[in-house]
Amino acid sequence: MVDPSKVVLIIVNRLSRRWRITLVLAMAAVAVVLVAVAATALAAGRDPRGEEAPEVASIEAVAEKLAAEQARERAELNVSLASAAEVAHGHMGEVLQKLSFAVSAQQDATPNVAGAGEAGEWELALERAMSSLDAVGEGTSEQTVAREAFVGAAHLLESAVADYGHLLNAPHEERESYAETVIERRDAAVRLWQSGAAQLDTLTVESGGGHVHLFLAPDGDPDAVPLEFQEPDDH
Repeated sequence: MVDPSKVVLIIVNRLSRRWRITLVLAMAAVAVVLVAVAATALAAGRDPRGEEAPEVASIEAVAEKLAAEQARERAELNVSLASAAEVAHGHMGEVLQKLSFAVSAQQDATPNVAGAGEAGEWELALERAMSSLDAVGEGTSEQTVAREAFVGAAHLLESAVADYGHLLNAPHEERESYAETVIERRDAAVRLWQSGAAQLDTLTVESGGGHVHLFLAPDGDPDAVPLEFQEPDDH
């Protein structure tokens, strides 16, 4: 079978120079017409194949809708995280108060200090704190950082409680060393919690939910929270 393209080349070669020029000009004119048709179709909202061309306005609307949906989801997760952190904050504060009093009593040789049974109750309270935080869904990296700071703080305080249990059974000459370890881990837990609380406060403000102040003090006393973490008087 003869290749049509070769036939066209043979015909073009046999044309005189004048006819070749005429043929080239005609082909150029056809190309111009095709370009004009395509431009007209696109301007009318259709592509040259007859399909609807996407409008710029509609693309922007979809992007705005997606952004609004993501912002709504972040705000909802902030509310869930704040609620869980509030529950955990209550348990943490209670354990901090009792643990701090118990350590001070041990150092002062005060009778009737908290025993192993009470320490076990503190561990259960911290488990409840971590359980409430674990129930929060996955969110942005900033939300995850805040949640993990809260969980890490609960784990650190749990280790401080465990060290208090060792203190109860330690020889008298070793109790001071255990007490120092308990205090160090307790204070580390509070510092880590503060970082998570600051992050949560920032997140809720940015999402339009206002301030959420869930800070702690080493002895669990709300009035002893550092000044930079306290709520403004006009809030």
